Amino acid sequence: MEIKAIIFDMNGVFIKDSGPLSKRIEEDFKIDAGEIYPLIKTALKQVRVPGANSRPIWQPVLERLNMTYEDFFKYWFSGESLNDELLQYTKELRQLGIKVIILSNNFPERTNNYRQLYPELFNEVDEQYFSWETGNVKPNPEAYTQIIEKHDFLPSEYLYFDDSDQNLASASKLGVNVHLYQNLQDTKNFINTLQNV
Repeated sequence: MEIKAIIFDMNGVFIKDSGPLSKRIEEDFKIDAGEIYPLIKTALKQVRVPGANSRPIWQPVLERLNMTYEDFFKYWFSGESLNDELLQYTKELRQLGIKVIILSNNFPERTNNYRQLYPELFNEVDEQYFSWETGNVKPNPEAYTQIIEKHDFLPSEYLYFDDSDQNLASASKLGVNVHLYQNLQDTKNFINTLQNV
């Protein structure tokens, strides 16, 4: 089997975090994670689509934390970092002629933060698809078919890594090879197995 393109999720894969945001808030602000998580989840569902007016959507979260819009995102993003090892490996994959693609449910503030902080990431991938720009939110099949239909590759010539079983199941139904992202070594091993290296 020949893999011609590898699709990676962004958060939990290319971007590492210091644990769930709601748990960090619980530790730092003494607000129960079970209380803040639904507020964050509701906001995320709304801001990851095109044209969303972000500030009012985040207002219930900001009010509960008594934080400004700017301080909230500064706090959130301070717990994230680039997966440098995976980034280096993508350079090797591209040298082998394999396309490297990012597919992420995300929102403007977060994506723009990554583009500013980690330009090397965006320079080392061939394509990026963010739900707030495309309108296609995983696990909807359109999130994957927008990529499949762009290239002259069979679904079976794609490999998709995500840290969400639900997203992987959706892509798998389309004939895409999928694997739960755990760490770099597991990723390499799985790719080598598929490529019969």
